[in-house]
Amino acid sequence: MKPSALILQHTAQERGGLFEVLIEEQGWQTEILRLFDGAELPASPEGFDLILSLGGPMSANQERAYPFLKKEAAFLHQALKMGQPVLGICLGAQLMAKALGARVYPGPHKEIGWYWLNQTPAGRADPLFSRLDPCFLVFQWHGETFDLPPGAACLAGNRAYPHQAFRFGLRAYGLQFHLELDLDLLQSWLSAWEAEISEARPQPITAPDILRDGAIYLERLQDQARRWLSGYLSLIFAPRETVR
Repeated sequence: MKPSALILQHTAQERGGLFEVLIEEQGWQTEILRLFDGAELPASPEGFDLILSLGGPMSANQERAYPFLKKEAAFLHQALKMGQPVLGICLGAQLMAKALGARVYPGPHKEIGWYWLNQTPAGRADPLFSRLDPCFLVFQWHGETFDLPPGAACLAGNRAYPHQAFRFGLRAYGLQFHLELDLDLLQSWLSAWEAEISEARPQPITAPDILRDGAIYLERLQDQARRWLSGYLSLIFAPRETVR
C-alpha cells in the first residue's frame, strides 16, 4: 500500500511546489484539500502518513474571516498530540505553533525575498537540519512570527525572526520559510502580491530584484530542499528508537 500525504491548501497561489513533486516521485499518493474552497477536514488525522500544511496570505489569528483556520488548528493539535508526522510551511508552521499553545503575532517587518538563516545548536544536531549548511539561504514571504511552542526545539532563525524552524516530538516540523519554492510558485506570488514587497526590509527591493536573485539562488535552494525532504520521508518510517 502506498504511503499517503494529506495536503492542506489555504489559497490557490500557495501549492505544494517542489515538495508535492518529490513526494509523488517517491511513490506517495496525495490528497489535496482546498480549504479556502470549502473542503472539509477529515474527522481524524489517523490514516495519513504525513500531514502537510501550506502557506497563505492570511494571519493564523483571522479565524472569523477564515473559519477553516480554527478547524485546522484543532485538527493539527490532534495530529501533533498523537505524534503523527506533520510538516507546516509559513502559515502552516504558525498554525502548528498556535495549535501547541504558542502566541502568533506580527513581526518587526515583513521578510520577502532571499534571507540567510543560522542554525541553532539544536538545529546542527537535528537529523534533518544537519543536512543543510549551518548558515543557509532561504526564500521568505511573511510578516508574522510565533513564540516557540512548549516542548519544541528551535532549529534556525535570524535576528529579526529568531524562531524560523522548530521540531515538536520526533516527526513534526514547522518551517517559517519556503523550501518548497519552484519558479512557477515564485512567479505566481510576485504576480498576486507584488504590492506587499514595499513593506519588506531591507529596502529597496522590487519584484524584478527577487526574480533576478531567484535565477541565482533557486537551484541551490531546491538542492537543499530535496536533501531535506528525502531525509524527512525516510525519518517518517524509521524505527522510533533510531530517531533522536
